Amino acid sequence: MFESHYINANVASANSARNSSMHESSTSGCISTAFASANDSMDGSSLMTKSTHSSSSRKTSTCDAQQLPALLQQLANGTFGINVLDQQCPLCFQAKRHVEKIEEMSYERQSWRIRERMKTASVALVLCLNIGVDPPDVVKIQPCARLECWIDPSSVSAPKAMELIGANLQMQYERWQPRARYKKCHDPTVEDVKKLCTSLRRNAKGERILFHYNGHGVPMPTANGEIWVFNKTFTQYIPLSIFELQSWMAAPSIYVYDCSNAGIIINSFQQFAEQHERDLEKAIANAPGQRVAPSPPDGQSAPVSYKNCIHLAACSANEILPMNAQLPADLFTSCLTTPINIALKWYTLRRKLDLGPRIQADLIDKIPGKVNDRRTMMGELNWIFTAITDTIAWNTLPRDLFQRLFRQDLLVASLFRNFLLAERIFHSHDCSPISHPALPPCFRHPMWRDWDLVVDLALQQLPGILEKGAPYRQLPFFERQLSAFQVWLELESESRSPPEQLPIVLQVLLSQVHRLRALELLARFLDLGPWAVNLALGVGIFPYVLKLLQSSAKELRPVLVFIWAKILAVDFTCQVDLVKDHKYFLSVLQDTTISKEHRTLSAFILACIVKNFLLGQTSALQGSLVSICLEQLNDDSWLLRQWLAICLGMLWQNFEKARWSGVRDLAHEKLYALLKDAIPEVRAAAVFALGTFISSVTDRSEDHANNIDRIIAITLLETVGEDMSPLVRLELASALQWMVLLFESQFVTVYMNMNTPSLAMAETASSERSASITHGMVGAPSPPTSTHHSTHSLERHVTMRRGVSSSSISNMSSTTIAFQTIFLKLWQGIYNLGHDPFPKVAETAQKIIAYVRDAALCLITAKEATSAEKCISLSVSLPPSPNTRVNYLSSESPPVSVTQAGQHSASNWAAKLRNNALIGGPMASNDPQTVLQRKLRTTSMNDETDSAPATSSGIGVNLNNTTGAAGGDGSTSARSSTSDNNYEHKSQKLKPIVTTEFIPWAISYFTRPGKNRYTTDAGTENQQVFPADDNSVELRTRQYRFLRNTQIRSHGKNQQSNSLRIDTQSWLRKTQFTPSIVKLLPYESQIAVAYKEKVSIYDWNRNTVRCFTVATSTASRKNTTSSSPPAHTQQIVAARVSAIEFLNAQDVGLVLVGHDDGVIRVWQPYADESRESRLVTAWEGLPSIRAPYTSSYSGISTTSTTTTTSSSTKQRRDMSNTGVVTAWQQSTLQLVVGGGTSRFLRIWDVERELKLSDLLIGSDTNVRVLSPFPCNLRSDLIAAGCADGSVRLFDKRCASQESRIRVYREHTNSILTTCLRDNQTTLITGCSQGKMCVIDMRSRAPTGVLHQWDGGNDVTALACHQSADAIACGSAHKITIYNQNGKAQSVLRSNEGFMGSKVGHPTCLSFHLYKVSIAVGFVDNTVAVYEPSPVL
Repeated sequence: MFESHYINANVASANSARNSSMHESSTSGCISTAFASANDSMDGSSLMTKSTHSSSSRKTSTCDAQQLPALLQQLANGTFGINVLDQQCPLCFQAKRHVEKIEEMSYERQSWRIRERMKTASVALVLCLNIGVDPPDVVKIQPCARLECWIDPSSVSAPKAMELIGANLQMQYERWQPRARYKKCHDPTVEDVKKLCTSLRRNAKGERILFHYNGHGVPMPTANGEIWVFNKTFTQYIPLSIFELQSWMAAPSIYVYDCSNAGIIINSFQQFAEQHERDLEKAIANAPGQRVAPSPPDGQSAPVSYKNCIHLAACSANEILPMNAQLPADLFTSCLTTPINIALKWYTLRRKLDLGPRIQADLIDKIPGKVNDRRTMMGELNWIFTAITDTIAWNTLPRDLFQRLFRQDLLVASLFRNFLLAERIFHSHDCSPISHPALPPCFRHPMWRDWDLVVDLALQQLPGILEKGAPYRQLPFFERQLSAFQVWLELESESRSPPEQLPIVLQVLLSQVHRLRALELLARFLDLGPWAVNLALGVGIFPYVLKLLQSSAKELRPVLVFIWAKILAVDFTCQVDLVKDHKYFLSVLQDTTISKEHRTLSAFILACIVKNFLLGQTSALQGSLVSICLEQLNDDSWLLRQWLAICLGMLWQNFEKARWSGVRDLAHEKLYALLKDAIPEVRAAAVFALGTFISSVTDRSEDHANNIDRIIAITLLETVGEDMSPLVRLELASALQWMVLLFESQFVTVYMNMNTPSLAMAETASSERSASITHGMVGAPSPPTSTHHSTHSLERHVTMRRGVSSSSISNMSSTTIAFQTIFLKLWQGIYNLGHDPFPKVAETAQKIIAYVRDAALCLITAKEATSAEKCISLSVSLPPSPNTRVNYLSSESPPVSVTQAGQHSASNWAAKLRNNALIGGPMASNDPQTVLQRKLRTTSMNDETDSAPATSSGIGVNLNNTTGAAGGDGSTSARSSTSDNNYEHKSQKLKPIVTTEFIPWAISYFTRPGKNRYTTDAGTENQQVFPADDNSVELRTRQYRFLRNTQIRSHGKNQQSNSLRIDTQSWLRKTQFTPSIVKLLPYESQIAVAYKEKVSIYDWNRNTVRCFTVATSTASRKNTTSSSPPAHTQQIVAARVSAIEFLNAQDVGLVLVGHDDGVIRVWQPYADESRESRLVTAWEGLPSIRAPYTSSYSGISTTSTTTTTSSSTKQRRDMSNTGVVTAWQQSTLQLVVGGGTSRFLRIWDVERELKLSDLLIGSDTNVRVLSPFPCNLRSDLIAAGCADGSVRLFDKRCASQESRIRVYREHTNSILTTCLRDNQTTLITGCSQGKMCVIDMRSRAPTGVLHQWDGGNDVTALACHQSADAIACGSAHKITIYNQNGKAQSVLRSNEGFMGSKVGHPTCLSFHLYKVSIAVGFVDNTVAVYEPSPVL
């Protein structure tokens, strides 16, 4: 129920096998026998072995019998890897976070709560019987119905009969509403009725009053809207106007009319109600400006509306009541107040076939039991009757009307249930009871047949019970209805009508015998989606399951937890109702004997209870929720880990007490482990929890809180700053915003210093030392060192005190550290996020950057105001937000003076920045960044000439304190902006700069239908879910793809076995620019072509083309009035495409694109041309090579930094022209990335979006090409061709230092191609000089070269087929296809005859993965595909 049962078993088993093999072989072959890193300066062509007994000595061996590394030894023994079938090959990027937007699930929200529960507080029983005298307008038959309230009036005297009838009627009503105030009025006059109604209304106030009118002894109501009563002497019938009765009863009221021609009363009542409203409108119109209203009756203080009054009438207009002598005279009253008795009597009267014992009508009165005792016959019949009538109403009435009549008032609900029975009985006597609001006809509903069956089964037992004293046997009604409901669930379909048994299921919850089964079926129904939850809440599930939380039965815990999770996922406002029962879910969460799925549900429920709800947070904190969650953070269920972190984050969000409770338990340190979790959702949840941990303290006067938060922020940035998942990076940006809000002045100082050229020039050297974090900020300045003569008051070097936490900032660098360095690193991290390759992350971070920029504008404006007051010695403190007033702190040193020219310049600068920021007008050379640098340069010069030595060159505020000594406590900076003078010590929520949809999206996991959730089993996380139906369209389509793949591979093998020559051009297409990469899709008639930053996929069968390209800016250009972007928008340089891979090629494929700047993007192409291709994900595959690109649009381009660029930096930029190179392995879902200036190969686990390892390349070279992995082959060997001509083999299972197992140095120039054949024993390499080598990796010889030849000095492109005997060498005038022996098989020359096609200068070559065909890109902007000639 909780997990998806439709997971593809083959995919799951394949993943399990892959995971186990990775763990089992992670170190095999790397300990016993491993090749050491060769000395790159030596001339040897191969690596020497490292003895297992000598780990430090490295020497060259030329012996042919040298020991092979373990991986190559396996190849020599014939172990080439594991082939994986298409059906078992796992798919990547199929998790919900990839296939849908990270946003709240959209569904229709329905109001199910009763807005205003009503209670019928008073009941007026008006009986106009005049026993012994028949009314003049009714001619009664003989024999005629005589019973009134089951009493024969002729059996006793008239006065005594009247008293008995009244008492019985009151008793019958008290069964349904025992606490009401009852007043009887027997044969009344008009004054009696008025007195009765007004007194009841006065006592009832705004509650409902029931007016029961029995008019069997008076004439029928008139068309003028009158009913009849008596005079005092009972000599005359006196009319009583309904208009007056309305005024006396007021509203809300309910009327029951048990008399002939009763329907006419309802018609008259509605007419008079409209008249009342017209009179009110006229009174208001006649006295404009005054609140005029008709005088309300006594006890009322405001005008009332009569239209919403409820009416129940025994018959329609012009109809008379049934007079069957076998039924009571007040049949309508009997149906409303004693439904079981009258239903059984009526059933015995209409029974015609004697299939069982004959039941006499007098036995009905002897049925044992009470109505409220469900163990007896009478009680169970009443219970079943309630369930059936509720079901009929719920399936017939509109939802809002059902809520009003059957859920708002207990007495009204009972009367309307019984009214349905009256409608059925009266229709059998050609009479039509009516009501207002009117109900649709229900007397022929199929559920009445179930009632007849129940009555029949019950009455069969009655003789035995009465005569022989046999025990009563429970009826099978509820059990059969549960079975019917189960059948409906097994054929679940949202398009079908809702199950009619749902109200019956709720009634079954009252039975201990069937309760567990009913709850399980109800849980299955709720798991169908939000629509099912809305239906259940609408039918009235809430009070039932809320009451069950008080049960101590352990067997109910799992299902109740599941039901409440589904309810809260749809309507979290139920948190208010669950606060008092939160201990129930705490007990489930800490009970490890309960399954992890239900503990996860408990964590989710508790997270909902504490979500932005102080009472819930307080109650949960008292229940030790923090310690309970922390104890289970290492559970093997990723979903439980995720919701434990979210629960903690919601607990201490804006709740400081919970934060300090977490500090005592080292909660933030224990959450650090989740930052490296294998599941991105868990990492994002941990980032969210740590972000709310930071924001929970708004009073920053405490050093301890500041120290802890700085440690957390730096840990977040260093751990997940380069996370592969954009979901995690987005949460990181959201978490870092709290540091910006809480330490705003420090970030403004960093921002202004980074945009000051004089500081940037002086600090270029120090900035390079922090490249590990600031790789995207080349040339960015670092904080002033100790050699500087001036420091700002916000940049003092301080000693951070060690708190309770075992971590400390002192552990990061030294005991004494400039904490401003921390804010610099944080700012650079935010800046890098602002240029994230995933648009949503960049957009979010740019908003934070814009916030700091606006705060800097406020600071400059404040400085202008300070300078205008004749440079009064006041210290300017940054306001908490850009829109608040500026405060001046007397405890700070005064700002330095500026010249009048400086004041004028500052004013102009502020005006320009303000205007550009607001309207986004034309900037040209006066864009905000340039203007800011120019202004700060001017301010810096003025400050340096006019100020004391210890001044800031950034914003002109005195650095030192009043004693002139720098230093102090670590939180001085924080207190400088949140001191007692400008910080209000009150508990107030910080207004976030940005918000994310991660939490609403995470909640949608429980909102969505169960069949659409992915499994939570260990080892099968986030796997694609396929329908279980073998005839489903999805499964059939998938099977077709696998069959197509098999045919293509078979066709390729036939071509290879026939040794066909490639000599025919099958496709040709012009491109916009010179192609740099061409690649044929393995299973589609398509080709991918890359040029510059663009990738196009051409389909020559459909004659279509799809393009993938990145946007030109990281933020939206809305609200701009010119072609230039807003001030906070950063232009990005589109990097050249350097790698293309096809993911999930065996199924629905994705396209992975690598760029020169280290960025990797994955695109989802759609077959439908009307749909744009979707960016699935994007991340920095190699962050180290992204710096030269980010610096070009960093906005910190100054002359000084440009002139000081070192030659090494220029060299690295030149080397980075190779861009990213990739190798994709579908069977393990791993991506190997290298290239650029990187000195390592990085392996990414794409499924878990984690970096697995970095394999050191060795020596001062970089990777130019990577051999592709054989398709569907699980292999651990990586072949990399380098710029120095070496080809290096790596075992990706080994540690970084031991991963390089062999180096081949057969080439002296840069490698253009390296290819591991699909048999995993042969390696083919080629360099830019034209030298080609075929190497047997199993050979113990130093080189292992089988064949080598020269393809010419003008080689421009090389390619090798992984399975066919074909190697392509492209030169200036031809393309030659060689076999592995170096023999030319075919030649494609520049001009094939007089009319032949001309072949230009090839720039790139690529073979098809299986077929013997080749794609070629030419320098003349042409792409062609060549194949063997068709065999006739």
